[in-house]
Formats: sequence, C-alpha cells, structure tokens
Amino acid sequence: IIVILFLIMGFGVSAQSYGQHSIEHEFHKVGVFNPQWEIEQILNPNKYEHLTGYFREVLAETIFSAVKEKRVKIYDERKREINLDTVVKSIIDFEKQHFNVTLGKDSVFSYIKKYISAYQFEEFIDYNYQNVSLSKKVKAYCPYLVRYKSFSSETIDTVQLALFWIFPEESQDKKEIKLLEIPDTLQCVQNLKYPVQMPFTTSMFTKINKDEIKVYKSNGEEFSTKKEIEDLFVMENTYVYFDEQTEAEILQKGFSDIIPEDIIALRIGEGWSINPVTLEFYKKIYFYLPLYQFDEKGFTQLGLRIYNKN
Repeated sequence: IIVILFLIMGFGVSAQSYGQHSIEHEFHKVGVFNPQWEIEQILNPNKYEHLTGYFREVLAETIFSAVKEKRVKIYDERKREINLDTVVKSIIDFEKQHFNVTLGKDSVFSYIKKYISAYQFEEFIDYNYQNVSLSKKVKAYCPYLVRYKSFSSETIDTVQLALFWIFPEESQDKKEIKLLEIPDTLQCVQNLKYPVQMPFTTSMFTKINKDEIKVYKSNGEEFSTKKEIEDLFVMENTYVYFDEQTEAEILQKGFSDIIPEDIIALRIGEGWSINPVTLEFYKKIYFYLPLYQFDEKGFTQLGLRIYNKN
C-alpha cells in the first residue's frame, strides 16, 4: 500500500502540468438491444448496452417521423444529402437479400422500428481533469438497422445497415419544447486514448488518494473502510513456474500495483433525451466505472463507481 501511495503522489505531481480539461472529437457506436436480456432476462456481461423495447421503438419512431415530414435533412457518411427514397430502397433490398422479406414502401419504417438496435455518434467529449467529470455534446448520429441471426454468451451474429446521418441544427425557437426523455440508463464502454488517458486517470488516482472525491463500489454501495478502496489498487496474479529440482509445475501468487496508465477505458452510465422537433440529441452522464484490463472476455472493472459532476 505504501508503494501505491508513493506512486500516486508522484503521478499527482505530474498531473499539475496538464490543463484543466480537454475537449475531444470522437466517434462511438452504442448498441441499445441486448438479445440475451430480452429473451432470457440474463444480462450478458460482455454487452451492457440496453434500452427496453418500448423506449427503443419510441426513439426510432420519433426520428422517423421528423425525417418523413422533412423537418430535418438526412445525409450519407460523407455528409452528402440524400433523399428518403434512397433509404427506403436500401432497406427493402437489405431485408430481401438477408431474410427474403418483401416490404412495401409504405410499411418500411413501421416494420424496422423494432430492429433499430444501435446508434453511431459523432460527439465532443469534455474531459475535466479538475473534478474528473465528463460531459458530451452530440454533433451527429446515425441509426442502425440490426438483424440478429444468432447469439450466445460467446458470439453474436448480426447483419447491419446504417440508415442515414442526422446533423441537427440548434433550435432557434426559444419557447419550451418538451424533450423525449429515455428513463433507461445506457451502460457503454468508452476507450481512453491519448491525449486524455494519462491526465484524466492520474487526476482520478490522486483525488481518490486524497479523499477529494467520493467513490463507491461498482454496484453503488458505500465502502466500509478506506482499506477496502486501497486494496482495489493491488492486483493478484497467479503464474506457473517449473521447479527443476522436483521437475514439477508449481503455482505461485504474485501482487502488482495498478497505476493510472493501466486504466484504459470507462464503463459509462448515461441518460438520453431528444428534441422531437429538431432531433437534437442530448446525453447526460450519471456515473462511470474505471476499467483496467482487456482480454477475450472483456474489460475488468477496478471495482469503483464514480458519480459524475454535471
């Protein structure tokens, strides 16, 4: 533990050289349908993203209504304006090719609304190093038609179609417009990359060590003692070595410190809302969980939940 404290103190000094925050331009694709949860009520640990069926369809309907009524323009991935007929034709061809389903033009959007299961976002993320908080501003987004062929706890087989991009303009109408609020909390993994990874995680470690931010267990419960928190920063490893004298393989336990650069991602819990008139999309981050390792089974949680300062 003493070694960890010295490491964190050292990183804390270097953290002073970073600015107060950094705004990064990033792209993130978020799934909103978890087939294992929908069918078996089991939350697949590899896929936490989820909206309940009702709100998933309401969100899709809200977007489709504005597009069909031409209240917003739609674009392809290269930001070239496209018309609705092009989108409708691509959906009809997609369903016919992969599932031998013949759709009429008038029934396309009512048929696919239940299959809108992912969104690609272009967004600006403000990483605040002073209070280790995050905020997001959505610039554009693209709904995806996702059709599941099969799924298991190990693999998920899908075919997907990106429908169109929306670059909503900020509303000029100052009167209040009631937003569509999605009550479900989306939990999605966001990688931490250069240049924000080190200053953000360094500040996080320093503030946890100095008790400048309150942290909770991953499930939201409070820690009983400070030592419970300190123990999370020590990782136990088991390795095998060959003993030449006994000619036997021996299991040995070892311990290593988790340092800021080990935190390579965050599992973020966020709320979504949308302006039904302009289709402006808003995200509010409620909390995040630091993730420190990745293998074929996914990220490993540090064991901390940090509630975001909005």
